Amino acid sequence: MNAPETLEKTRSISTDIPNHSRSDFSQARSSYIWGLLLISAALLLAASALFVSEELVLAFSMALASAIVIFRWPVVGLIGFIILNFIRPGDVVAGLDSLPLAKIIGGGTLLAVVLQHLRSRDFLFRYRVTYLLAAFTVIIFASVPLSFWPTKAMEISLDFTKILLFFLIFINVVRDWKTLKIVSLTALFCILILCYSTIASYLSGSIRAAASIGSGLFGDANDMALVLVTAIPLAGYLLMGNGRIWLRRLSFWAATAFLVMGIVVTQSRGGLLGMIAALLFLFARGRNKIKAIISLAIIGLLMLVFLPSKIEERYRTIGEYEQDAASMNRLYAWRAGLDMMVSRPLYGVGIGCFETAFGTHFKPEGFNSNRWMAPHNTLVQVGAETGLIGLAIFIYLFGYCIFKLKRLCPAGTAAEIERISSTRNIILASLMGFAVSALFLTQALNYMLYFLIASTVCIHNINSHSAQKSEVPNRE
Repeated sequence: MNAPETLEKTRSISTDIPNHSRSDFSQARSSYIWGLLLISAALLLAASALFVSEELVLAFSMALASAIVIFRWPVVGLIGFIILNFIRPGDVVAGLDSLPLAKIIGGGTLLAVVLQHLRSRDFLFRYRVTYLLAAFTVIIFASVPLSFWPTKAMEISLDFTKILLFFLIFINVVRDWKTLKIVSLTALFCILILCYSTIASYLSGSIRAAASIGSGLFGDANDMALVLVTAIPLAGYLLMGNGRIWLRRLSFWAATAFLVMGIVVTQSRGGLLGMIAALLFLFARGRNKIKAIISLAIIGLLMLVFLPSKIEERYRTIGEYEQDAASMNRLYAWRAGLDMMVSRPLYGVGIGCFETAFGTHFKPEGFNSNRWMAPHNTLVQVGAETGLIGLAIFIYLFGYCIFKLKRLCPAGTAAEIERISSTRNIILASLMGFAVSALFLTQALNYMLYFLIASTVCIHNINSHSAQKSEVPNRE
């Protein structure tokens, strides 16, 4: 048998095996679906007969419908999980807060992902970031028993497991650039809704505006500002893809201007600095730097002209912190945080317990207010609440993502290289905006940070796949 015939036979064998595997997997998946249907139906009947609770029956009904859809398309579950965690319908519609919608969707999606990848053994645990997040979760729970408020620390620790759940779903569902774009734009549109709620809150008379929608998670003006900061680079996805270039550019600038307006009305000084950092990095990495400089100058001039006097006075205190009581209080909080790290270096004061520890044991000399201060610095927060080991893991986690993105070498076709390069810059700009804002805000458990970390893992995985595809012709 000559070489061409041998090669052709080898190729036919290699293509036959995956087809059988896919067939077997489809049958197994059908069995799983029917099993889920039967189990859910049995639970639904039991709930109706025994408990006669409308809420419980509704929850099981939603779980049944979600299991069918999510098992077929896990990305739908991820999108639903993102929407539910950002918009939080329970904060707006009375009665929905009793239904654990996010847990139902998140748990169902994770189950679907595990079952789908169980046969292929392709569940993505191999990334270092996953182990770092797992270690950080262990540190958070370890801080609970000796914390200043164990009940609150346990509650926040359990909430953090939802972030870990979200991360695992994200990196296992998002396997290609198109899916990453869809998921990122979903997050962007949710944040634009929050931005609208924030601006509406300001126009209705709120001094420090924050979103009324999703207020259970982003009810604080500083929290809202940081979410808006990290969303500005995500608008860059609107520039990529097919369609008329003028329409894509109009969408990008409209979304960017809207988010900038939302950040301004929060009056968060940390958010303002983060916004400047994100915009500078995003435009500096663009092709036409002259247009970028002109665009930034126009945004700055518009802010100076139309900025209300009260907001302008607040932002002006950034350079006059010695004369601003709030800024000086932050210095006291940072000093107290350092004392907590020194006094309790291994386990901290407990996750979420900084304010309690500050008011009861670590209030610094010279602080004359009765207020229990928040740390107002993410690194101080992590170090004081989880100890130096938790702080080291957190810093390494963030630095590792920056390093991986900076060292990423886009591969594949010219179109793939362009998409991967642009996406890398978007994620980097968001991380930079987060880093600057987080120096003045308490944001260690902010969802957007872990959204960006998951995006880092995914774009690295997508790029590796593109590099492997580009090497196949060379091996043949």
